[in-house]
Amino acid sequence: MNQRYTRISATILAAVTGSLWPLNALADSGSGGAAGYLAQLIGGLVLVIGAIVVLGWVLRRTQGGLNRGSQAIEIVAARSVGTRERLVLVQVGNEQVLVGVAPSGIRTLHTMNEPVTAAVGETPDFSSALKRAVSRRSAPASERGNP
Repeated sequence: MNQRYTRISATILAAVTGSLWPLNALADSGSGGAAGYLAQLIGGLVLVIGAIVVLGWVLRRTQGGLNRGSQAIEIVAARSVGTRERLVLVQVGNEQVLVGVAPSGIRTLHTMNEPVTAAVGETPDFSSALKRAVSRRSAPASERGNP
């Protein structure tokens, strides 16, 4: 009966994980102890990894659905002023607050009387800066202004 379960588990494992011919050969040869143990070990591993992937997907879907559309705090603009320091303009409701973010903590620097609007094209993104740098580098010297 143990050999029957070993063959069944080896066949199921081979169907799930692909063609594991050494495992099937061990199950057929009669040394069911090692093959059964290996089948149980790999089967359990596949089940645990599958459960992790499914739970990760479920958590991502449920947490993403809860936060959409209910953002009371919004970052309007951010500027790096040092290697680890930043200035961040945060909008909470109708009020805008300028805060300084550093490794030592976050401090309120100023509360805006009038809301500031950030221009759409004003903040350069990394991809456009990279394209400009590559196009400048690949352009011939005569086009860059060098004789």
